[in-house]
Amino acid sequence: MNEKVSQKLLNSIRPLLLQSRIFGLTTFNEKNFNQSKLHTFFNIVLVVLYLPAIFYCIYATAIQINFVIYKATNIIILVANAIYVATTWICAITNGNLLIDFLSRLIDFDTKIQTMGIRLNYKKSHKKIITQILVRYTIIVVNVAGLAYLALENDADMVVESMAYFLIAVNSAVCHLTSTLVLQLKVRFIILNRQIGNLIECFHKNQSKCLKFNTMEHLFTLNKICALHHHLSKLVKLFNDIFGLVLLLMFGVSFVVIVISIFYLTSTLQSTVVTVSDVFNSLLSNATFIINTVYVCDVCYSTVEEVNKTGELIHKIDTEDRDVRDEIEMFSLQIANEQVEFNAAGFFPINYTLVFSIVGGVTTYIIILIQLSSSLANAEAESYGM
Repeated sequence: MNEKVSQKLLNSIRPLLLQSRIFGLTTFNEKNFNQSKLHTFFNIVLVVLYLPAIFYCIYATAIQINFVIYKATNIIILVANAIYVATTWICAITNGNLLIDFLSRLIDFDTKIQTMGIRLNYKKSHKKIITQILVRYTIIVVNVAGLAYLALENDADMVVESMAYFLIAVNSAVCHLTSTLVLQLKVRFIILNRQIGNLIECFHKNQSKCLKFNTMEHLFTLNKICALHHHLSKLVKLFNDIFGLVLLLMFGVSFVVIVISIFYLTSTLQSTVVTVSDVFNSLLSNATFIINTVYVCDVCYSTVEEVNKTGELIHKIDTEDRDVRDEIEMFSLQIANEQVEFNAAGFFPINYTLVFSIVGGVTTYIIILIQLSSSLANAEAESYGM
């Protein structure tokens, strides 16, 4: 592993790694790329402390004097919260070596691509990460401050509410880590596609501007691009192995929170007295979950589109050379066989289809919850009448 390239890449993503370490999403040591016993112990302590806190919140919610439907939905969110956060911390421990392998292979790719005279803009990547962190925390602070103010106004149990605020922060950190790593892959696929574009131009203008390049040099370049593309495709599969389960739970929890928050909003709007605070509470509760869900889907979709773009570009190379044509066919078959996609532990691909599925599911479950709440309210009214 090239130490210079390794240092540049790590420096560019250091703010992301620091944030991830604070939230227990990574457990390795950046200096020697080994699992850190201290960080592993930290994650275990987090799980041990967090689960009893969630169980207390479930108990506190269960004994509240409230409609059954509201109790049940709040408990569902707390249970989903516990499963998601605890599993994320456990996966950070069990998949720590895989994440080290992922970053090592990314460094290996950068080292190989430098032999082609290509330099990556690590400073630009660093600035983007810093900007995203600032934007994310601004949104989180505004969101949590608004929710906390409304909770205090309604005399809510702040211990229970704090679990929701922590979930918002952890979910944002998970989204930022996964989306940034996917964007790292996307940038490198874009670089390879640009190199193919240069080859297309060279072959197209072969009689005028590219006479100094012979066919063997073009073939060697194409062969190298093919190998590097395969290298990145394997990184996508490794990413799925590392974060597949975490992303599955992220989308699951986001779905639950969005459904229940919108259900509360519809219930508020149907009541005889509608307060602005209740409306804002419902809107703020699901705002970050909607944004993160759409953003992750967009990043994964656009990266896969960049992968598929490679297959279209290589067939634009106009040449009669048999060796080059054979290399193009082999490259095309490689892309077709790999079928690169980001998925949530193999359950479903992560793209815009998932967004539309969530929209459909949210609509369906809101209708079910509204009907169920009406039935329970009528049953409760009848029991009081008796």
